[in-house]
Amino acid sequence: MKIHVFGDILWDVFPDKKEIGGAAFNFAAHMARLGADVKMLSALGTDEEGDEALKKAAEFGVDLSGVARISDVPTGMSLITLEGGTPDYDLPFPTAYDCIPLKMRKKADMTADALYFGTLPVRNPDYPSRASLLKLFDNGKYKELFFDINIRKTNYTQDFVELALSRATILKLSRDEQDAVGVKADKDDHKAFCKALCEKYPNIKLVLLTLDKDGSTVYSAVDGTFCRSPKPRVKVVSTVGGGDSLSACFLYNYLNGAPIRECLRCASILANYVVRHLGAIPDYTPALLEKIRFRNDLLR
Repeated sequence: MKIHVFGDILWDVFPDKKEIGGAAFNFAAHMARLGADVKMLSALGTDEEGDEALKKAAEFGVDLSGVARISDVPTGMSLITLEGGTPDYDLPFPTAYDCIPLKMRKKADMTADALYFGTLPVRNPDYPSRASLLKLFDNGKYKELFFDINIRKTNYTQDFVELALSRATILKLSRDEQDAVGVKADKDDHKAFCKALCEKYPNIKLVLLTLDKDGSTVYSAVDGTFCRSPKPRVKVVSTVGGGDSLSACFLYNYLNGAPIRECLRCASILANYVVRHLGAIPDYTPALLEKIRFRNDLLR
């Protein structure tokens, strides 16, 4: 399984520590831990933080050959404060991940099972990341385009959201991000909301909607089915990285042919594990890995 991940590598700076992160990198790292061949398309500064980030990122088994070094902007930072485990983000601008160049030139280099992308790196249309991602849309050959909308306050533009929705085949969003997609439907009627979204954007096959303390839901536009995970029963330390791990585990199992319900079940197990830790990419145990990778020969 080959995955391209376009987006941010940055430092999550907590009040008492910092961790390598960024929604895109968190996703990439979880995908790699699950067993996928993951190439990161990103940028870091030529500063000390960039050197440290590149060294740290290499520990997670992600192919970093698509990560550029940019000399005139700093490595990205996300200044995080937690209130009851819920993060608030302060994201300085501009940073290296706003300036991601497209190092790949041949169409063969832009071919994979899936392309993951979000909104943060393309928040300003005048910076290189927007143009690079559009080139991937136009020239890449991907079975799935996974759009994690990942709204961070004002760090997005509505025109890009609409463009991305018109290209994506799988959409992941949270309850708080429903307003950003511009669908006129009852947000509390999740099936009606997802159905209306897929009718507006018929290219979208699956909608993965996270509902924080109420779990997650998946709507399949292909057959009109809707499934929901149980409400999580875990003590939340931090939700940073929880949604990214959910996305990675869901897509990994989906691309391996698992039924949608099993994809959601496995993804929920991983997300519940991640939110019990401070840090977006905690170590996996062998027992956890056994639970979150679907096996066709064993419906657990």
